[in-house]
Amino acid sequence: MKPNSIIEQLYYGELSPCSLPTPDTEKYIKTREDIETIREELEKEYPDCRGLIESLVDAIHVTAACEGLQDFTTGFRLGAEFMLEVLR
Repeated sequence: MKPNSIIEQLYYGELSPCSLPTPDTEKYIKTREDIETIREELEKEYPDCRGLIESLVDAIHVTAACEGLQDFTTGFRLGAEFMLEVLR
């Protein structure tokens, strides 16, 4: 039986905002390609720093995930505030 409410979907694991697809805009795709090009150039120019470059990239991914969580939380709270105001 397919859950009807968003709460049921969340409970049964059918809704997972953090696993939604990444953006597919032209700007996002171009920026990701630029990041990879810069990374490759740095590794080529500074082969002894490969581990350091990997650590930097990993740290950037962690901060992006933290920012995504914060944005999601803020958006969720804003939506709840809208709903409360509408119900007044």
